[in-house]
Amino acid sequence: MSRHAIIALLLAGAGGLGLLWTMSSHGSARDHVAKTYKRVGSEPAPGGKDAGGKDTLIYSSPRSVTKTASEISDASKPADRRTTEAGAFLRYSNDVVSVVPPAKGARGSRILVDDEEGGYHRNYGYVGGFWGTYSGPAGSFRGGGPGTAK
Repeated sequence: MSRHAIIALLLAGAGGLGLLWTMSSHGSARDHVAKTYKRVGSEPAPGGKDAGGKDTLIYSSPRSVTKTASEISDASKPADRRTTEAGAFLRYSNDVVSVVPPAKGARGSRILVDDEEGGYHRNYGYVGGFWGTYSGPAGSFRGGGPGTAK
């Protein structure tokens, strides 16, 4: 075996180990939230069980909406993020994590974990028009206007 072939095999092996380490050390956002924050309940998925969605899992954090959303984003990079006055909404391939203020008078933040479809329905007023499904843009048709073919 030539010296170049041995080097190529070593580099391929190192790349494979790096990929395995990356995949094992960065779990899903759903897993990170479950391990890091206190679960305080669940509720039926938006659209109900007939829509095929999983229940919404609800967690609490003693930190602010901004700090909590940053911690979750740092642990598991979202595909998209939208922050509004209502909270921070993190989109992942299979989940939507909503970090919102707690009930009036409470401190910290609430974290709602939905599957992708349920999270989109729950937060449509905040993410509709900005997010589509994970597999595509928010919309393929943006309307006509000056300069478009008629």
